Order: sequence, then structure tokens, then C-alpha cells
Amino acid sequence: MTRIIRNVLICSAPAWLLMTPGCSRTNDHIPDVAPIEKQELYQPFVGGTGLPEQLLDRPPYRLMPSDVLEIIYQVRNIVTDKPYDLKIEDVIRIKFPYQDRFDQKLTVQGDGNIRCLMLGQVRAAGRTAGDLEEQLRRAYARYIKHPEMTVVVEAANVKISELKKAITTAPRGQSRLVPVKPDGTIDLPFVGECLVAGKTVNETKKMLDMRYSEEDLPEIEVTVQTLEFAPRRIYVMGEVLAPGLIEMNAPITLAQAIIRQGGPNPRADRSKILLVRRQYLPVPEALVFNLEELLHSRKPTEFGSAPKGSDWRYDCYLADGDIIWVPPTTLAVANDWIDQFFTRGIRSVFPYSGVVGMNFGYSIYEPPNTVKTRAIGPPGINAQVGP
Repeated sequence: MTRIIRNVLICSAPAWLLMTPGCSRTNDHIPDVAPIEKQELYQPFVGGTGLPEQLLDRPPYRLMPSDVLEIIYQVRNIVTDKPYDLKIEDVIRIKFPYQDRFDQKLTVQGDGNIRCLMLGQVRAAGRTAGDLEEQLRRAYARYIKHPEMTVVVEAANVKISELKKAITTAPRGQSRLVPVKPDGTIDLPFVGECLVAGKTVNETKKMLDMRYSEEDLPEIEVTVQTLEFAPRRIYVMGEVLAPGLIEMNAPITLAQAIIRQGGPNPRADRSKILLVRRQYLPVPEALVFNLEELLHSRKPTEFGSAPKGSDWRYDCYLADGDIIWVPPTTLAVANDWIDQFFTRGIRSVFPYSGVVGMNFGYSIYEPPNTVKTRAIGPPGINAQVGP
């Protein structure tokens, strides 16, 4: 029994030695696992969307001049119990089974009427074939005894057929490429000029569907796609290293635009940056952006002071035509005034020169035959007095 206990102790000795503090490492106190640090800039993913949270703050893209759109047309087959109402350019045939000399093939004119034999103008648009047949039967009763007739619609929805011919191209099928004109409009068959600048793609689709429905084409449904994006033009002026024009297709914020132009120079007042936006607005909008406050924004944490990233949500995204002005500081304005008024103004007309100095010492005049002198005052002050 004693031998068994001794063997167990001998076998377990290495494990006890490894578990003893200071055996696995030297006395430098380095932990085996690094402490977990907070990641202040970490952006968690949104469940179900796969997009970082920071992307959700980006504004939707709004169409602008020089964008190129593709309008794809689909014709919906609407099944309904409501009888078909005749439309402009529909073709109908009026057949008289016993008086075939009165048979007629007519087209609904632009004013919604048809011109019948002996009757003249008869309203047809907006009426069903049965309603028109009953109206013609009463009208022809004045000329024919017991008139019998049938109204047959030979060509319906002629507008849709013409639209298909207008939009069908060999490479793209039933679609049309349209650029957004400088006034923000596009031109489409049957609906004409439509204002799309400032609208999103979904808003444009809803507007075009409504316009085609108003043109008596409710079967038409469109899909809007943006094929080419016009560059955003942003103007930066004032106290930056490289003022001028920025042309970019990707979204850009106000701070990024200033950095793109070299950043503020030493004369810039970074707390009063002006942004002016007038895109599609009757009255331009303006705001003052405090870049200085964002750069020095801090928040307390258990690890000490850390940057406060939430304040950067005020760094707004720019739109086409935005104007950024970085103003000079009050000291820079005063320096410019002195340079303009004195250096380039008065001095250029009345040249002068002079030296302005300061002497913190004082001196008392002493006659040439002074015998005894002594210094007074603190060191560095040149002062002498006589007896």
C-alpha cells in the first residue's frame, strides 16, 4: 500500500509543478491570455440584411441630370368581370345580318366618336360593345324597320400595340434607354415629358405607372433601372489647400470633401464651415458645420477617454451642386486688413520706415567728470546714477 501511494505521488509530481505559480513562466507576470479590449469602431451586422449599420444612414439615391435610365415595359393581362370599354383607336365592325349594305368598319376617333352611315357622329369611347349596339339599334330604328345588328370589336388596345412597336428594339427587347435632360425630365411614348430629377427609382416607377394609367393604358407596367450615374459636382472654396471642383460618383461626406481638397490650411476657422444646398429646392438650405468639435469629441470609458464616434453622424452626405466654404479665422481677417490698409495702401502712397522698440531699463544722464557710479535695480536693467 505504501508503495502504491509513493508511485502515485511520483507520477503526479510534474503536474503539481506545472500548476505551481511561477513554474510555467518567469517572474515577468505575463498572462497566458490577453485581456479582451473593447472595439469602439466595431459595427455589428444587422440581422437579415447583411449590411453594416453605418450603411443604413446613407440617403437614397435621387436621380439627377445626365443619369441614363432603362425603362422596361410589361403588359399585364388583367382578367376582370367588367365588360371591355372601347378606347380611342379601337376598331369595331357593325354587322347587319338582314341588311348587309349597312355593314361598317369604323375606328374610334381621337374625340371618342365614330361616324356611322346616316347617323353621323356617335359617342363610342368609354362604352361597351353592348351599350353601343343598343344605342345604334334605337338610332337606326328611324330609318330601318326592326333593325338587327351586332357590334364586334376587331382591334382592342391599339395603343398598346403601337407602344410595343415604338419601344421594341433588337438588342434590348421592349425597353427604352432615356437620358435625364438638364431640366430633369425624360421623354417617353404616349406620356411625353416627365420630371424625374430629385426622385428615387421607386418614386419614378410609381409616377410612370400612374401616367400611363391616366393615358388609358392601365395594362402597362414599367420597371426603371439606372444604367449610368452622373458624377456629383461639389464646389469647395475658402481656406483649404486646394479649393476647386470635385467630381465623384461615390457618396462623399462634408468632411471627406474637405480632406479631398487637402484639408483646412492654418488660416481656416474649422468651427464655422458653411454648406449651401440648392438642388431642386425653391429656397436653398444652409447649415454651419463644426469640424473642430467633431475632431476633439471624446467620451469617458472604463479604459479612459475615447473618440465619440456617434457625433460623426452629423457629417452629412453631399448632394450634386453643394457649395462648401471654409472661412478664415478672425486673426487672419485682421491680418489681411492690416496688410491691405497699411502695407499695400498707405505705405505704397507715402513710403516711410521706422523702428518701434521697448526698453524695460531706465537711465539717468551723468556729466562727463563723474567720479563714482553704482548700479541699481535687478540684473538686466541698465540703470546708473551718480553720487
